[in-house]
Amino acid sequence: MDKLFIDTNIFESKGFNFDKRNILIKVLTNNIKANKYKYYNLSVIDNEIISHIKKKSGDEEKLLKKQYKWIEKYMDEKTIHDNCFKNLIDYKKFKEDIGAVNCDVSKINAEKIFKKYFDIKFPFEVKEDKRKEFPDAFISEYINDLSKAESDRVYFVSKDNGLKKSLDESITKYDSIEKFLISINGIPPEDFLNIKNYIKSNLDEIGLMLLKNGDFKNIDLEEEIIEPELIKLSDEFNFEILDVNENEIYVSCIFDKLIISGDFRCLDYENSYWPNDEEYYVYTEYYGTNEIQYDDYEMNLKIKKHNEDYIIEYDNIYPIEINFEKIKEYATEHFSPYDDYDGEDSWTQDGGSR
Repeated sequence: MDKLFIDTNIFESKGFNFDKRNILIKVLTNNIKANKYKYYNLSVIDNEIISHIKKKSGDEEKLLKKQYKWIEKYMDEKTIHDNCFKNLIDYKKFKEDIGAVNCDVSKINAEKIFKKYFDIKFPFEVKEDKRKEFPDAFISEYINDLSKAESDRVYFVSKDNGLKKSLDESITKYDSIEKFLISINGIPPEDFLNIKNYIKSNLDEIGLMLLKNGDFKNIDLEEEIIEPELIKLSDEFNFEILDVNENEIYVSCIFDKLIISGDFRCLDYENSYWPNDEEYYVYTEYYGTNEIQYDDYEMNLKIKKHNEDYIIEYDNIYPIEINFEKIKEYATEHFSPYDDYDGEDSWTQDGGSR
């Protein structure tokens, strides 16, 4: 059976999101269960993914506890930890669900790798520190050996051009999961334009459904006001069909812009004062804005074909993160309840006052 390898940088570009609701994960899983290919879990890549997730999740947990001291009063230690390390939990479940084939590089001939290292051959590109390419060298040797030993087609998905150049020509390479899925699923071209136009003509409806069903993730905010009133999506977007399964069509859209209008305010943790001997802020300042913008907003949809028309299903809407940094970035107000605040903006992003 055909074999699929996916490099760490691909999952990293998707935020290490292995949630079953993620349509990319769903389509990958459906294809594996339909015996289109097997997912090969190479130890070098697996260890990199786990290491990246652990570091990112650990940093988030430390920042959460340091910056938002109140959180441990309302959430137990395990709940905080599980929320911060959700991507790691989902990754383990993903591998179990797809029956990932575990494989390691223990039998790779290290002499071949060192020869490439000293001859400066791919993946050892001319860089200041070629030692960082050793994991890639083991990846390429393993995949090349596997491709030569077996007749099955081998797919490799990666953004690393140097690593891809080190692979044998018999290996089929892609730079995104979307391009891989589009290629192997043979999407009928006549569906492409019809569905794209359908999405384009229903942007207002999609915005309303995002507003109605969206999970506005704001766990890191305290004393916040998060009141979204309108979501607008730009009519310029990159569109791909990932898979067609009977009357279900899975698509990927990357909108140039998503704008949320409403009332958004939160505590300015950087300038609010929490003494070590108190259990609350003794001085507070706030940021506020009426609009938050997201560039290159990625959204995956499941569309059902119904007679000659289409219906969008909204069971795969992911959290839209409205965090401290986002409100601060678009803030038009910066005020303290201790000031004589009259409701007018008294602060601008260039530091001047109005």
